[in-house]
Amino acid sequence: MQWYVDTKQIAKPALDAVENGEISFYPDHMKNTYRHWMENIRDWCISRQLWWGHRVPAYYYNDEIFVAETIEKALEIAKQKTGNQNLTSADLKQDEDVLDTWFSSWMWPISVFDGMDGSKDFDYYFPTSVLVTGWDIIFLWVARMAMASYEWKGKLPFHDVYFTGMVRDKLRRKMSKSLGNSPDALKLIDDYGADGVRFGMLACSPAGGDLLFDEKLCEQGRNFTNKLWNATRLIKGWQTDSTIEINSGNAIVNTYMNDRYAEISTEIERLYAQYKLSEVLKLIYNFAWDDFCSFYLEAIKPQQNTAIASQQKDACISIFEKICIILHPFMPFITEEIWHQLKERKEGDDCFKAAYHVEKLSSREVIEEITELRSVLTSTKDLRNKYGVKNAVAVPLAILPNEGISLIKNEGCFLLLKKLGNFSEVNYTSTEIADAQSFLGLRNKYYLTLPISINIEEEKSKLNKEIEAAKSFISMTEKKLSNEKFVANASPDVVEKERQKLTDGNARLSALEESLKSLG
Repeated sequence: MQWYVDTKQIAKPALDAVENGEISFYPDHMKNTYRHWMENIRDWCISRQLWWGHRVPAYYYNDEIFVAETIEKALEIAKQKTGNQNLTSADLKQDEDVLDTWFSSWMWPISVFDGMDGSKDFDYYFPTSVLVTGWDIIFLWVARMAMASYEWKGKLPFHDVYFTGMVRDKLRRKMSKSLGNSPDALKLIDDYGADGVRFGMLACSPAGGDLLFDEKLCEQGRNFTNKLWNATRLIKGWQTDSTIEINSGNAIVNTYMNDRYAEISTEIERLYAQYKLSEVLKLIYNFAWDDFCSFYLEAIKPQQNTAIASQQKDACISIFEKICIILHPFMPFITEEIWHQLKERKEGDDCFKAAYHVEKLSSREVIEEITELRSVLTSTKDLRNKYGVKNAVAVPLAILPNEGISLIKNEGCFLLLKKLGNFSEVNYTSTEIADAQSFLGLRNKYYLTLPISINIEEEKSKLNKEIEAAKSFISMTEKKLSNEKFVANASPDVVEKERQKLTDGNARLSALEESLKSLG
């Protein structure tokens, strides 16, 4: 004989709550699994023949059964029903079975705050905000908590459910102690550091998606911590001079970094609201590695044996502090250490207490200008490598503005170009430069004069391939913009970006065709 719960009677409110969005699932497709279980629900056997667990609160006297919280209450019920006032506790025998583990667990949102007793904590905290769990117990636990809460409290137990990914080995088997396919976590920490392991796992763990574990992920995390630590050592080693003023090149790159931070802090907030934690970490990683370490520090780095403006170093530390704050939830150890290494702190001034703010973007103009500048540096570096011209050799760079309007116009950008690209001069031109290597940025066309001889046929072949790619890009963009559903449903910003892509694509195609024409 077993004890059962007629779950069909209590399943509908829990199903409706997920279907109508009262309870949100992340990722959303988990609704399908939930719906399948709830629409095909069967009676739930809750008794188990085990030596441990919550014992079934049922008491027997002859062929009659009395269910009560305690044996004393069961005895009172037995006396009333049998009419025998001489019954004692010894006459009753409690059921030897225990309750299913999940029968205890489905009461968790209620019992953790003593909800059955109507405590103040329960009134304050219930319903809870977020449940974080694995998708493999979506019915065993999530659905049953929802059923219990609606049955006894008449409302949802939590607003959001975030399903973590399942960690599997390279054969896609679930990691478990019984299979012996789990890595030694302490050894991983010894090899890659606690933050390195955290980074490696979190960066590749999309909500609800399986993670095929590979130690290379942890190695990437360790390399990231090393990058941040080396950046800290570099900044600490700079000598400052309060009499030096920030030059226009450093000034514009400071503005760029603050605007980029404002841009990504807004995006981080959006991703957090959708529980896309791995995407948040990747966004911070790219900002810290590419924007801060690879570009910004190189841009402001003083020449050897020279000092940096005190205000400039303070500006750099301020940006690094922002990185520590947004990265801290993912990599708490290295960020806390860097926080205290950057400057002297008062007692209690810790990274984990620092306030996180979503900043407003002042203007996209500087971001677009520096993005163009960085693309120029990348292209000129590729050309130097292609023709074997070392970076130590200063060469001239000319800019041909698109329709007379240059995307690079700030004086500080010219200083940055000359410093980072080692250009002997950077000037505007209104005509093609026949003996130079040409390339396109986002808007402008550029000419780099290198001390080399050019194979015209190779250049023609390369330009023809780029022209075909440009035509294909224009065709795809035009097709998207001609789609009435896309234009009607997409946000105005997205549509405008696509239109700008089309404009830039046409400008690029025209410039490529002119370059091909100039080669005869």
